[in-house]
Amino acid sequence: MKLPKKNGQIYLSLQAMNLIPLLILGLIITFVCYHTTASAMHAQVEEDLKNMTDAVMLAYDLLYPGDYHLEGTEAFELFKGDRAITFDYSIIDQIKADSQMEITIFYEDTRILTTICDEDGNRIIGSGANTLVIRDVLTTGQPHFYTKTTIFDNEYFSYYAPLRNSDKTIVGMVYAGKPCADVNAAVKSAVLPAMFITLGSIVVVIITSSSYTRKLTTSLQKIRVFLSKVSTGNLGAELDPGVLKRGDELSDMGYAAIYMQSALRTLVEQDTLTELNNRRYADKHLRQVQAHANLYGTPFVIAIGDIDFFKSVNDTYGHECGDLVLKRVAYLLKKHMTGKGFVARWGGEEFLFVYDNDDLDSAREQTEALLEEIRKQEIIYEEQSIHITMTFGLAEGGVNSHMRALLQTADNKLYYGKENGRNQVVI
Repeated sequence: MKLPKKNGQIYLSLQAMNLIPLLILGLIITFVCYHTTASAMHAQVEEDLKNMTDAVMLAYDLLYPGDYHLEGTEAFELFKGDRAITFDYSIIDQIKADSQMEITIFYEDTRILTTICDEDGNRIIGSGANTLVIRDVLTTGQPHFYTKTTIFDNEYFSYYAPLRNSDKTIVGMVYAGKPCADVNAAVKSAVLPAMFITLGSIVVVIITSSSYTRKLTTSLQKIRVFLSKVSTGNLGAELDPGVLKRGDELSDMGYAAIYMQSALRTLVEQDTLTELNNRRYADKHLRQVQAHANLYGTPFVIAIGDIDFFKSVNDTYGHECGDLVLKRVAYLLKKHMTGKGFVARWGGEEFLFVYDNDDLDSAREQTEALLEEIRKQEIIYEEQSIHITMTFGLAEGGVNSHMRALLQTADNKLYYGKENGRNQVVI
C-alpha cells in the first residue's frame, strides 16, 4: 500500500514550537500501541502453539492407533500401538517444515523425538525437561504456555501439553515452540510504521487553532481505537473513512495503520506458500457461513479435497517440487472458486471449499469440472512431466447445521474416496 506524500507541515512545526509535551504524548501512544500489539501477537502465538500440539497428538493417533509404551530390556524403545516411533522423525520434521515451529515429544520427562538440534546439528534427544515444566505440566496434568523458555541458549515461546494414553494416564508431553526473535521482530515490524506516523501526526497539532485541535484529537482517538482493536485480534475492524480523507499526516497514520492491519491479517489468516486463506481464516469464515444460512435459509456445500499421492511427489522429486505442485493446485482452486464461495488450505495437501448458496448436485458437477481441469494440468519440474489428481468429499449444509458434523462427513467421504481408487468426487 503506497502512502500519500507529505507536504512539509511537520518540518515547519518543528521550527516553530516546543515539541517536548507532544513527544511525550507520542511516546505514550507508541507504548500503548506496542503493548497492545505485542499482547495480541503473544495471544495468537499461544493459540497457534496450542493448536500445533493438538495437531501433533492427533496426527500420531490417526497414523499409529494405540497407546504409548516402552519395550525392550537393555535399550528401551518407544512404541505407539504396534509401531516403533523412537527414530521416526518424518512427521515432526514435516510439521516443522510447514509451520516453522519446533516440535518435541517427551516420554515422561525425557525427549524422545524432537526437531531441536544443538550447535553441531545433532537432535537433543535423551535430554530431560526443565523442572519447572515438569511441575507445571506433568505434575498438574495441565498444559502451560511460556513466553520465554531457554533451550540450548535459544529462547522460545513454548507450549507444553500433557500426553495421555487412552486411559487418560499421563505418559509424557508434547512441546511446540516458536523462536522469540521471530515473534518480537513481527511485533516491531507491525508497530514501527504506526509509531513514526503517530509521532509525525502529533506535530501537526502545534500549528492548528483550538477548533482544529479538537478535530485532530478526535481523529487521533479514532486511530487509537482502531489500533487497539487490531492489536487485540479484531482484524476486521474498520477505520473511519473521514480520517483517510483529511489529506494530512493523520491520513498517513491511518494508511499506515491499515497497512499494519493488512500485514497482520496476511500473517495470521493467509498461507504463505499457496497465498490461500489458512485454517484459522477458514474456521472463522465457516461460522459466518452457518450464521448466514440460519438467517436467510440458504443451503451451502462443504468440500474437502486432497492431492492424491502427494507424498510420492515429495519423495520422488523433492519438497521444492511438492511446493510447486501445491502452488499450481492453489491457483486452479482459487480461480475455480471465484464467485462461488471460498477456498482455504486446510492442512498439508488438503484444501477446504465452501460453495455458497448451492446444493449438493450442483456442487458435485462444479467439483467434477474442477477435477477434470486438474487432471489436464502438466507440471514441468527439471524436465520431468508431472500429472496429478485429487479426491474430494462433499457434504451439504443448511439451516441449523452442525459445522463440525459436516466437516466430519466431508472428511469421511474423502477418506472413502481415498480408499476406493482416489481421483474422484464422493457425495
